[in-house]
Amino acid sequence: MSQNAHVTRSLRRPTTIEEVRERLAHFRSPEADAALEAFSARASDVFVCTYTKCGTTWTQQIVHQLRSGASMDFDEISVVVPWLESAVDCGMDPDAEQGWQPRVFKSHLPWSEAPRGGRYISVFRDPATVLPSFHRFFEGWWFEPGTIDLASFAHGLYLQGTTTGSHWGHFVDWWPHVDDPDVLVLAYEDMVAAPDRVPGVIAEFLQMDIDPETMTRVIENCSREVMQEHADKFSEGVLRRNRDHVWGLPPGGDAVKVTAGSARELPPDVVEALDARWAHQVEAALGFADYAELRAALPDPLGVR
Repeated sequence: MSQNAHVTRSLRRPTTIEEVRERLAHFRSPEADAALEAFSARASDVFVCTYTKCGTTWTQQIVHQLRSGASMDFDEISVVVPWLESAVDCGMDPDAEQGWQPRVFKSHLPWSEAPRGGRYISVFRDPATVLPSFHRFFEGWWFEPGTIDLASFAHGLYLQGTTTGSHWGHFVDWWPHVDDPDVLVLAYEDMVAAPDRVPGVIAEFLQMDIDPETMTRVIENCSREVMQEHADKFSEGVLRRNRDHVWGLPPGGDAVKVTAGSARELPPDVVEALDARWAHQVEAALGFADYAELRAALPDPLGVR
């Protein structure tokens, strides 16, 4: 089946969660899935493996800045750090050489599905803050603004799992590997608390020797201020140009990832549902009563806890 087989005749943004789920069912083409299945990792490859809205783009930027000598000379981050699962759908060969070494890939795959043999950086984040960020990111891109509220998005999509799987399953799948020598797991909240320390920790994990002057520029280029100033470099532009019409979405809209962000109070029924999912999936498997307990049990290379 060709990757354009599901093009919707009339391009429009969904207005119901059911429509969003129907479009997401065709998120990747069979060709992309086949390329993922055939992909073979090199020992030097680096995979930024996070759940959606858990610091993926920020971590991509950090690793790329480290390997490129703090270069901002790229059109969009996914051109230099391809999304492994969707590379073919963006017109890229995932097995191709990249302009810098090591090769780096973004991925939302769980540990059990990620290519074996490389090095892995994952970031954990509290579901209570992932949910509003996820909703904000989809609004204006995957659905018309104002048509799907946070509670409907939570119950109809986030809690059900998406094409990137279940957030709670991501915790369970990655947890046994947090101490593996080829795995670095950070807490998003720790990264936010000490952003200037993150590049150094990642450089040490990747055994990169970065001189102080370059590290200063890396830290600056990975700051929220600089990434917001260059927001067009972090806006899923390549994916959108190649896939929006396949998903039946019109051009335009908002898909910027680097925002100022703001705390949002969750409805009580959503809080209850998130807690229930945690107890059923994470506490039952790992024994942590909540995200705070899991975060406290993580290694603390940033020295903030």
